[in-house]
Amino acid sequence: MRIETEKIFAKRIWLPGWGEIALSALQLALISGMMLIPFFLPGTEAFKTVSLLNGSGFIGRWLHGFHSYSGDIFIFASLIHTLEYLLKKSYREYHLKSWALLIVLAVMALLAVFSGFLSIGSKESFAALHIFSGILELPGKTGKALSLFILGNAGANTPSASVYFHHIATFTVLTIVLTYMHIKRLKAESYAFYYTFVLLLAISLFFPAHIGQALSSPAQVLKGPWYFIGLQELLSWMPVWLGGWLLPILVLILLALLPYLRKYDWVILYILTVIFLFYLAEGAIGWFLRGAGWQLLLR
Repeated sequence: MRIETEKIFAKRIWLPGWGEIALSALQLALISGMMLIPFFLPGTEAFKTVSLLNGSGFIGRWLHGFHSYSGDIFIFASLIHTLEYLLKKSYREYHLKSWALLIVLAVMALLAVFSGFLSIGSKESFAALHIFSGILELPGKTGKALSLFILGNAGANTPSASVYFHHIATFTVLTIVLTYMHIKRLKAESYAFYYTFVLLLAISLFFPAHIGQALSSPAQVLKGPWYFIGLQELLSWMPVWLGGWLLPILVLILLALLPYLRKYDWVILYILTVIFLFYLAEGAIGWFLRGAGWQLLLR
């Protein structure tokens, strides 16, 4: 008997669509995040409360891991879903305003997850906070105002309660609103939801989430989350104005131009592919080949 694989994938019998997985992960991140709020104190007490939660027993350790991995899967599934959009040239079916809102949604989704990492108060998140602060403050007064809005008065000098507020409110609320505007619903398909729940349950049970190291730790290698480490590697040899501002802005502009320049969209997609592969390579170098003092291990 011949198995018709096209129909299997079309009906999603065993694998949900990436968009549905992303929506399910967002729902599960919201549910687990609300459960964690009573146990978390932002600011200088952040890492202490996370450590206490993870050391309180199986339930606390699992809940933190479930929430952490749900954010990772949300970003990963959203990324694959975006690549599908680009490969299928689905942007041709969107009005320009709707496509622009999708780009804003991608930025808000990344900020919603990344701000959660910055709020933990670990040595790794503190290092990422310094990098993020340096990027934000580069454009002068405008950058400092942006840094003040996101990081608060303390800037990168202390784990920021302001970042945590944006994590549970501003960025997350905007992500929810823009997601609803995109698909006109916030309820994922039941199979996709259960599939994602079981996947997250298995990952968080067998692989407890890494909470990082205390600020007093003598650790010399500080690496951010998987989606951020490529930027760390870029900024280790590239000026901030280029790696932290010009390249990200270039990517957003190219994405925004896709519906306008349909005759030349192959050129834009080619450039975006080169940038994407370049970022993946930078992330691999940072993840596997950087040691103490961010020195290349091949030397």
